[in-house]
Amino acid sequence: MTKPDGLNSFAMRLPELAVRALPLLQVVGSVTKTAHQLGVSQSAVSQSIAELEKRLGVKVLRRGAQPVQLTDEGKLIAQYALSVQAAEENALASINDLRQNKGGRVRIGSSGPSASTQLLPHVMKRFSRHYPGIALELREAQDQEIIAALRRGEVDVAVVPGLDGDEEFESLPIACDRLVAITADDMNLPLHMNAEAFQKQPFIMTKGGSEPLVRKWFGRSDTDPRVDHSIQQITSILAVVRSGLACSIIAELALPEDLDGVKVLPLDPPAPRSLFLTRLPTTPSNSAVTRFWEFAEQEIYREE
Repeated sequence: MTKPDGLNSFAMRLPELAVRALPLLQVVGSVTKTAHQLGVSQSAVSQSIAELEKRLGVKVLRRGAQPVQLTDEGKLIAQYALSVQAAEENALASINDLRQNKGGRVRIGSSGPSASTQLLPHVMKRFSRHYPGIALELREAQDQEIIAALRRGEVDVAVVPGLDGDEEFESLPIACDRLVAITADDMNLPLHMNAEAFQKQPFIMTKGGSEPLVRKWFGRSDTDPRVDHSIQQITSILAVVRSGLACSIIAELALPEDLDGVKVLPLDPPAPRSLFLTRLPTTPSNSAVTRFWEFAEQEIYREE
């Protein structure tokens, strides 16, 4: 069957007035009443429908019938018009929700437990109280993976260490943290742990986000860490430390409140680190992201 010229892209070329008129015609059965409801003349409706039939090469009205009825082809166009109208109304409603902070989604990246357990839950909880219609999604991974996800647009904002001054990103300082030593309570160790002291004890290398910082700290003393165990989960690290089998270094903010059987010691030299809420300086994926950033900024300065 030969298709009329341009039928493959007819959705872009249908006369708008005819498309608006057919669903009404199907209900009221009168060109005159349809034109009145649309606020145009009867002749304008008739001419637009005639143009539609010419372009498609089919009849869309059963002329002579009273009330006016649509052909099967006309009913298809009317159904198409109703679906377009519904999609438009849904889109406008969603945009209005976004504009009024009643909808949208914010994808938040976290580089580890310091952010996921200590920093973000507080901000996310308060934000959700103010904007219950905005969905918050949390994704946790190591520093470089989260930064890469930020670049790829897979997360909208992220809490990561040490990006202040990086012109690629826009950052807000959100917290100060430090690396600390953790040992069993009954271990007899110096009050300040240096790299040499760690060489004398079995050591757990964290496989979480702090590993590069731990290795960098050892490097400041021209020492390679003695790695007897490699563990990612903090609960597992603490269990091994508590048993007296090894000591470790982790970020202080990542520690849980219950440290029964575990002693926390400062490092010598100290190993501070700053955490930043970070985003790319581009137009956000939706207005909810802007609202979350502004809210987080207010929370940060409110607590200073």
